[in-house]
Amino acid sequence: MLSCTGFDDWSGAYDESISKLCEGYPFEGYYEVLSFVNQCADLSNGIRVLDIGIGTGLLTKELYQQGAEIYGIDFSPKMLELAKHCMPNGKFFCHDFVNGLPVEIKPIKFNYIISSYAIHHLDNDKKLSFIAELKDSLEDNGKIIIADIAFRTKDEMKHYRENTKGWDEDEIYMTADEMTENLRKRMINSTYTQISSCAGVLEIV
Repeated sequence: MLSCTGFDDWSGAYDESISKLCEGYPFEGYYEVLSFVNQCADLSNGIRVLDIGIGTGLLTKELYQQGAEIYGIDFSPKMLELAKHCMPNGKFFCHDFVNGLPVEIKPIKFNYIISSYAIHHLDNDKKLSFIAELKDSLEDNGKIIIADIAFRTKDEMKHYRENTKGWDEDEIYMTADEMTENLRKRMINSTYTQISSCAGVLEIV
């Protein structure tokens, strides 16, 4: 698991390096996943979007270019500098979401809260608690969209892990069967779509 310093060091080459790594684990189908997330957003009216772990802004810059008001959180100052460069009117906060939302953002309501390839830094209990916290920051009829390395079932993840070189034991990946059931127990509705062999999108309303 990379530290803040690690992401700072990676920031300048991040977008280019991802483009070279999008075959196989961990970034199989990366651009298809980002495209799916962007297509989930209804841009017919002005919308406010919070991106958790915004990185260089690769996910949200398309929404920004179409008129969305973008807020972004990341713990890497260097990543945020790049996000600011491509979205100069965005609002950015250097903050580690492991500690929840920054206090400046908590009073704001969002139409969409999105995240890509970030929430695997939380253990499963913290994922659930964080999603519950994010629900409080949604407008009526708002949606949380989480894209990440993920699998339909524990068995699918186990099989993939056993047949994959370089599996990162420090990351905590979602399985849809467990996540959707635990959210249901909290009275939170969700759906899951598998996009590639090792990535999917969880939608929460």
